[in-house]
Amino acid sequence: MKKTIIFFIIFCLAFILVYGQDVSLEESERSRLCQEAEQYFTEGLELSRDGKKTEAAEALDKAAARYERAASDKTFANGKLFYNLGNVYFLNDDLGRAILNYRRAERYLPFDKKLQDNMAFARSRRVDVIEEHEQKRVMKTLFFLHYDLPLVWREGILLICVALFWAAMIALRWRKDGWLRWLAGLSCIVALALGVSVWLSYREMRQPSAVIVAKQVDARKGGSEAYDKSFEKPLHAGTEVTLTDDNGGWVEVRLGNGETGWLPKDAVGIVE
Repeated sequence: MKKTIIFFIIFCLAFILVYGQDVSLEESERSRLCQEAEQYFTEGLELSRDGKKTEAAEALDKAAARYERAASDKTFANGKLFYNLGNVYFLNDDLGRAILNYRRAERYLPFDKKLQDNMAFARSRRVDVIEEHEQKRVMKTLFFLHYDLPLVWREGILLICVALFWAAMIALRWRKDGWLRWLAGLSCIVALALGVSVWLSYREMRQPSAVIVAKQVDARKGGSEAYDKSFEKPLHAGTEVTLTDDNGGWVEVRLGNGETGWLPKDAVGIVE
């Protein structure tokens, strides 16, 4: 028995030494990447102010590469990281990737004013002016909570409402207070509304949002260069679309006005 305990203790210590060291190294690596990215970003700003555009672009490219490497770790990705990455791309005149990363940051920082201001300014610099479909604008006005509240918030409130409903129903078995009936009814109504909202969001995930990152690209009527153009004019970086189909090398996208076309897959970045 003693040998078994000693062996177990040695095994645990070895596990901590091996895997604990790996974790600390990973954290150290991420910290180093972000620190270097911030240094290159600051350097790029200073060079840009001095009018040294080529050197500034090189420094900003290095900052972006390090932020991208840090963001590739999904467990480490966060709102601040994507926000900083969006700022780097915007300063480096990469409007598509700037808006893409602002959109990614928005998932973590839905009510951050600086982020919203930067994203609004970036959107104002886009070449394509595509009016949103009237029906979609009406839907956003009527069901603003569905569009404005992040999914994780709606899921959390839904669980709370379900718990309140059942707690009120159980309490009503012993007490017939009017406020318990009101609580049960209200929580039931809110839970049903949020349940529909969450279900719709899961359906929408099948057609993820994306942003055009290519400087300029022609949309086609099918998934190859052999098809005719969908529109007279090309689409440009920063235009936000919805992915509706994928054939491997090409994706079908839907614009805000409802029109569709096919683009090369590497011309768009998925918000996720």
